Amino acid sequence: MNIEKLQDFFFWCMLVNIGIYAFTAIVILVLRDFVCKMHGKMSGLDKETVCKSIYMYLAAYKLFITVFNFVPWIAILIIK
Repeated sequence: MNIEKLQDFFFWCMLVNIGIYAFTAIVILVLRDFVCKMHGKMSGLDKETVCKSIYMYLAAYKLFITVFNFVPWIAILIIK
């Protein structure tokens, strides 16, 4: 595998993950009460705990996108 393919791989991984993140964030913003109530019923937790968990999930997902997709892509751009 050459450096250009690796660069393209990280770029497309980053775009797909940002798309998933954006879709999830928009759904949470628009349907927050419904999503929190639904997950609360499924997990047996109260609505506030579920909402906090969802926001922690979004924060962790954003961090993982940065560390595992964006940073390697930038590093490849720098060494290229």
